[in-house]
Amino acid sequence: MNPFTFGNPIKDPARFYGREAEIRQITNRLLSSAHESTSIIGERRIGKTSLLGYLAHPEVSARLGLTPDKFCLVYVDFQGLTDITPTRFWQRVLKKMERSICDQGMVPSIQKLISQNDFDLFDLEDLFETSADKDLTIVLLMDEFEYVTENPNFRTDFFGGLRALAIHHGVALVPATRRELVDLCHSDEIKGSPFFNIFANVVLRPFSRAEVDALLDGYTKDNEFNLMPQEKDFIWGLGGGYPIFVQMAGHYLLEGRAQGLSGDALTRFTVNSFDQQADAHYTYLWSHCSESEKITLLILLTLGMQKPSKKTIPNLENLARMRARAPQDLVALGKRGMVVERDGVYSLFSPSLERWIRQEIVAAPGEEESQTTAEEWLSTGKREDMKDIRGVLPKFKRKYWPLMGDIAKELSLEFAAAGAFELIKFLV
Repeated sequence: MNPFTFGNPIKDPARFYGREAEIRQITNRLLSSAHESTSIIGERRIGKTSLLGYLAHPEVSARLGLTPDKFCLVYVDFQGLTDITPTRFWQRVLKKMERSICDQGMVPSIQKLISQNDFDLFDLEDLFETSADKDLTIVLLMDEFEYVTENPNFRTDFFGGLRALAIHHGVALVPATRRELVDLCHSDEIKGSPFFNIFANVVLRPFSRAEVDALLDGYTKDNEFNLMPQEKDFIWGLGGGYPIFVQMAGHYLLEGRAQGLSGDALTRFTVNSFDQQADAHYTYLWSHCSESEKITLLILLTLGMQKPSKKTIPNLENLARMRARAPQDLVALGKRGMVVERDGVYSLFSPSLERWIRQEIVAAPGEEESQTTAEEWLSTGKREDMKDIRGVLPKFKRKYWPLMGDIAKELSLEFAAAGAFELIKFLV
């Protein structure tokens, strides 16, 4: 059976790899005298759910020092709960807590609170004071917590109460979200809440090469699926360290092998299958980029196709010179795992993503706008800054013409034109 799987979180701790530093930081804060809270931040499908599930596993948590007589780890998933209310929030948490807690003496109190249709912060404080008196810390591992912070049903009093429980009543919070909590609020009033000050942020980034190799070795060491060094290089290049993409690349490589493919045929099968499967994920990543981040990604893409020179190496100095916002965009894109930095040089995390972006912005053969349409668009919008790339503009999808104009405006016209021509020449 193919050892590589994707689509669902990792549930078996033996199949969980990487994240040692992140686990250490989360655990050390929980084990501190204040039992401090930590916010996990990571892009979609980067492994947040797998990490929370790993921490919640009884054998793992005990091994980390979070023994059941001292810590009750409660995993709660809020995905899709768009109409949840504070009462339903706590009923959901308490039901999970009822099943997770090791002190059976607390179960009647939890059940009593669950049965109440209406309870307030004082009732919750009484319950958690009881657990604190037993020297038991309740750790709430809250997946997809943005469904709470972005929900107008949750006002400042809710977050103030949750903060009070965390500071004074033996509760530790470990929420997981795709962006920083303060950036995922439904109002400025919530954004200004002191609730967000109790967290240290742990950002999940793509795996390092060492972590990828450990995963590949771990999945293939006790079966017939040995991987050659060049195959590991291939998976690393395709998956780029994103756990789901590493699993995806490994899966299709072994699937191709099982079909009797080898050499170039195996490579083509793996790449084509991977690109097709990754399409929806790339669409999501791209759609959640700001216009500024898209421009920076396209500049990285363009630089990567230039003849290497001191001016075109995509390091921070060159990128900042070409685009003032590039340093901020690189930080944001790096946190999301879309851009990686190696030895001071920046690139997209995978050649597969590079191919996808090229296909996304370039018009398919036969679907290009006419040169006349492009000229009319330029004239109507008074886009004199785009005159040097007017000849290649129809090669791009019309919806991306303004984006190309922004690139032309931010860079020197000479570089923008050369970059666009290089891009088109590479793609068509």
